[in-house]
Amino acid sequence: MNAADEQLDTDASTTVEVTTLGGDWATMLWDDPVTLQPYVVRVLMHRFGHSRDRAQELMEQAERDGRAAVAHGSREAQEMHVAGLHADGLVATLEQVSR
Repeated sequence: MNAADEQLDTDASTTVEVTTLGGDWATMLWDDPVTLQPYVVRVLMHRFGHSRDRAQELMEQAERDGRAAVAHGSREAQEMHVAGLHADGLVATLEQVSR
């Protein structure tokens, strides 16, 4: 292997790493039988700017399916959303979305 091949290998691995880190991420809201539904709807409206109907749909999906994706985007933004939901007393996690 010559110096040019080593450089290509380094560039290829760097590209893969950047692609993996820059993938699409989701904030997952989990069903919480303790927290009142109107409170969850209000939090979703306030934190994400969802309409009342959309926030209601997401809350119902979390209740029905056990979880619902309430936001998508970069990892950093979704980490902030998860932390915000935790601060509001809701159960949320970060999940990478497959393409």
